[in-house]
Amino acid sequence: MGRLVGAGVVLAAALAGGQGTAWAEPTGFGRQGVMGISWDQPLVAGTILATNTSLSVAQPGPMALTPIGFQYYSVNNNGGSGTTFSLAPAIDYFVIDNLSIGGQLMFGLVSSSPPTGQGTSTTLYGVAPQVGYDLVLTDSISFWPKVFFAFTGASTSNNGGSFSSGTLGVFAPFLFHIATHFYIGVGPDLSTQVVTSQSSSGPPGGNAPNPPKVTTFGAMATVGGWFNLGGG
Repeated sequence: MGRLVGAGVVLAAALAGGQGTAWAEPTGFGRQGVMGISWDQPLVAGTILATNTSLSVAQPGPMALTPIGFQYYSVNNNGGSGTTFSLAPAIDYFVIDNLSIGGQLMFGLVSSSPPTGQGTSTTLYGVAPQVGYDLVLTDSISFWPKVFFAFTGASTSNNGGSFSSGTLGVFAPFLFHIATHFYIGVGPDLSTQVVTSQSSSGPPGGNAPNPPKVTTFGAMATVGGWFNLGGG
């Protein structure tokens, strides 16, 4: 009997302590004033096709842009070499409990050195405003779906032309709060290009036809940390 009474006291205390904070993260993540910084990474790294818009041919380069990374590649049979550098952090701020606004910035450099002819370098850039809502599932797990609109562009040297696109998408990761102020997560992502355009400054010259729009579906991982700007 005493054990039942003791268990009841503990349960009542837990319920009383939880009143008024049912929708706030037990870890503190998701509360108003919290800022999170994260990096989203495709689980399966794809191959980038560095497109020469002036010649309308796709030149494959076996390299994958990551949120933070530097890579060097070489092609056998004297096929040339190249490097990639990328940086793409995401920053989100919770304006009220559970509701976040933010965005992701992207910058990258892709250079190629063919065995013959002149090498090229491509500058990649982008920005993706996003809105999210964090839902508590357990003391250490939450669900943080985010809707975004991304504008990305690329410009290639030596009359290589340029490319730009606008993409609407959603990323819905399950977050695992494995330590205070630190989380990892994984979840599905879906995006579709709503507008694309490209131009060519070399022969045959003029604007090239707009490339086809691409829809992608898959899964991504994320890792990040957070801190409270209010000091809590």
